[in-house]
Amino acid sequence: AILENVSTFSQNVMKGDYKAIAASYTTDGKIFPNNRDIMEGTAALESYWKPSEGWQTTYHKVTPKEIKVLGDEAYDYGYYEGTSKGPDRNESNWKGKYVITWKKVNGEWKIYLDIWNSIKE
Repeated sequence: AILENVSTFSQNVMKGDYKAIAASYTTDGKIFPNNRDIMEGTAALESYWKPSEGWQTTYHKVTPKEIKVLGDEAYDYGYYEGTSKGPDRNESNWKGKYVITWKKVNGEWKIYLDIWNSIKE
């Protein structure tokens, strides 16, 4: 189920569906974006994941290296990569590493803590 959620997350990033992305987190979910303060809650996550005008993520892939389930909580870590296209239509590629803490909420795995940072080429 967590692997399926990871795949759906990437699909939603590529669609720019920031509401669906935010819904993949618990209502008190937190993100720890690179070089930014911790952001918490659905409204803040929607704001973060909403694509900037003219920007699109054309490719997004998450590759978990380990997933460990501990009752109604779990964690996974691994790598992510992607390609974004800006208003000038130029593409930029990026990659990084992440750690996610999951919680089972009403039988569904949701992201509780999500931290990532980039890896320089």
